[in-house]
Amino acid sequence: MNNKRLFYTCSLALATSGLTLSPSSAEATELRYAVGFPAGVPLEAAREYSSAVSELTDDQFSVRIFELSLLNHSEMSSGIGDGMADIGYLLTAYSPSDYPFSNLGADMSMQLALNDQAEGKEGFSYSGAMLEYILLNCPECLDEFKANNQVYTGVVSTPIYGMFCNDPVTTISDMEGKRIRISGAPWARWVRNFDASPVSLPIGESYEALSQGVIDCTLFSAPELTNFNLIEVVRNINMDLPGGLFAAGGATTLNRDRWNSFDADTKNAMLKAGSVMSAYVTYLYQEQANQDLSTAEERGINIISADDALIEASKEYIRNDLETVPSHYANEYGIDLERAEELAGIMSDLIDKWQVLISDIDDPDQLAEIYWDEVFSKIDQAEYAAQ
Repeated sequence: MNNKRLFYTCSLALATSGLTLSPSSAEATELRYAVGFPAGVPLEAAREYSSAVSELTDDQFSVRIFELSLLNHSEMSSGIGDGMADIGYLLTAYSPSDYPFSNLGADMSMQLALNDQAEGKEGFSYSGAMLEYILLNCPECLDEFKANNQVYTGVVSTPIYGMFCNDPVTTISDMEGKRIRISGAPWARWVRNFDASPVSLPIGESYEALSQGVIDCTLFSAPELTNFNLIEVVRNINMDLPGGLFAAGGATTLNRDRWNSFDADTKNAMLKAGSVMSAYVTYLYQEQANQDLSTAEERGINIISADDALIEASKEYIRNDLETVPSHYANEYGIDLERAEELAGIMSDLIDKWQVLISDIDDPDQLAEIYWDEVFSKIDQAEYAAQ
């Protein structure tokens, strides 16, 4: 029996103990899952999630995946809340004013650049930290989802961010004047610190912008090399900088009315499936990152390193900037500064904790199991998100 089968089987025994199935339960109730991607890792992981839901509910429920066709990223939050989808791959960064407490935790990912104990597994650790932050330590985060008629059951974290450029960037002077596409506020501040110009641009437009010299670099994780075909135009890759990753999202966010139609056993099964999705999307992203960087090197793209002065200047900036995250959220979204500082401290500790916890993880089923053991299993599943 393989790890996944054992994980599901043990979970199923717990999730359905005392449950008697009638002949009418043979026909599964279909759940609509909106994923705003046309292909790639999110869809591969979604298929694992679909299988987990079927198995954990003993085929009482099935998941139908809608690949971009039902809701796009900008429509996802309202679409889940309105019931257009039962489940959605939600990126909370698209609706920052709706999820300030949740996004606060995500915006501390640059801390990984200061003490990276999980090299090559940064996403594994950050997913764990975000799950524990939102589900066990941040009732305000859960209230944000409730206000949008949603229930949080899973996370998404990319691999670590690097610099993907036309010309080499290895020194402080190389940074000056560069036009750099950014993925959010923490990276915009980082770029400005080095007298470069942050450019807000949809990632789908990066290919043309790089090829025409509209931008000099873009900051993202390595899977975007092939997801958006940037491997054809990028000439230099520096993974020493800037650090951080994207973790502002709930990969399996449920419509709250649908959630509250489930009995306690089904809720338990859906949380278990959420741990599977969280693990698979994170693990498969890292696998793709490793493969894409190898492919880039084989194709003659330069894999370069920053010099010590630039690395130390970056770390010094990040140390100072992390201290401003709570005040940024307090000023921008009107949340209590003292509470924002408290939550930032909790998240900081969790980032360190999870780098140690995932150090021996080498397959996605182990990762799902540790997410369950350390976080999901500690939720009162019957009461979680109840009306």
